[in-house]
Amino acid sequence: MTSTDHRQLLNRWGEVITNREWDSLAELVQPDAVLEYPQSGERFRGIANIRATFEQYPDLGAGSTHVDEIIGNPTAYALTPSYTLIGVDGSGDTGAAVSRVIYPDGTSWFALLIYELREGLLSRIRAYFAPDFDPPDWRAPFREAPSPVARTKP
Repeated sequence: MTSTDHRQLLNRWGEVITNREWDSLAELVQPDAVLEYPQSGERFRGIANIRATFEQYPDLGAGSTHVDEIIGNPTAYALTPSYTLIGVDGSGDTGAAVSRVIYPDGTSWFALLIYELREGLLSRIRAYFAPDFDPPDWRAPFREAPSPVARTKP
């Protein structure tokens, strides 16, 4: 069993999407991989359908997101012009990555990717999305200062 560098894999995933290198998806994704969006109930099976979800996304341009920070063991930091990977934790054949995404309408969102690997390639990805929002005043007495990563807009 070979060890997979999760940070390297997810960083490359971000580069492929950022640079619209659709032919390179095969280097990262199993041919029969599944991409799921549980919030909408959608499931895309196979590399051709996964590619099409990104390739056909309306107004998705290169540089629409970027890598701010990659967290692992030990902590490492990286910047790229797109697909924002904030933190990656993973070992063996499972992992999770938190990303920042700027949508074509200019809104900033977090994306949580929970993924499984098979033979070092992504075989299942479940993606959850949530928009940025301002904290409510009623929680102010109980909270610490916001994390710089959590509130940093790409």
